[in-house]
Amino acid sequence: VSDNLSGKVEQTTDSTYKTDSTSKTGELDSCCVISTKYDEKGYSSGYTSIDKAGKDNVEGTFTHDESGLFTGQKFTKNGKETSSLKVETKDGTYSGAQSFDSANKMDFYYTDLAANDYGRITAFKQYKPDSTLKSSMTFNYDNQFLKDQSVKDSAGKEISSYAQTFDDKNNVVGSTYKEIKTDSTKKDSTMTTVTKYHYDAFDDKGNWTQRTEINEKDKPVKIVKRAISYYKQ
Repeated sequence: VSDNLSGKVEQTTDSTYKTDSTSKTGELDSCCVISTKYDEKGYSSGYTSIDKAGKDNVEGTFTHDESGLFTGQKFTKNGKETSSLKVETKDGTYSGAQSFDSANKMDFYYTDLAANDYGRITAFKQYKPDSTLKSSMTFNYDNQFLKDQSVKDSAGKEISSYAQTFDDKNNVVGSTYKEIKTDSTKKDSTMTTVTKYHYDAFDDKGNWTQRTEINEKDKPVKIVKRAISYYKQ
């Protein structure tokens, strides 16, 4: 539901292509062909990203408990583990988490996790192993759908934000990403990326199968083609 997919989806595969100002599909973008797998209950269970050259293959696995709460993930690149995350739950909600690097050494831990009624995380704090606060994040949702999020540094200053809008079918039609860069010798600078999304094709279940990304100058920049497979009923 949170990915706005109808039907019993088994896998989605997104391939991104370059495009010109006339929305003509060009060559496959260098990065990446991305697949997401879903288990029988509808939760995301796996992720694969392969670049155009086929040299970088990133794979991820995701786990959930019986109630659907997210319990962890593990990522590999070309067969070698790069990172993992273990999430603790208690009394039907999230209580903490720890992330680990490629050597399986803890690099961060997370506290103050909060979630809405749909199990979507709405806030957390990220700490270094020495208990130094690194950052905090907050998320706002409309039921299952992310409206916006904010990242603040250890001093409570916002360093990035993301917001998106939806059409009446809950497809994302616009997004705004802001990154605030701090320089001790200059004024802070903000880099803003605005993207619009136009949906070109849908399958018989109402899921989009082609989408055009448009920049702030109203010029098409990417076309994403999506292949969707479904579990047999």
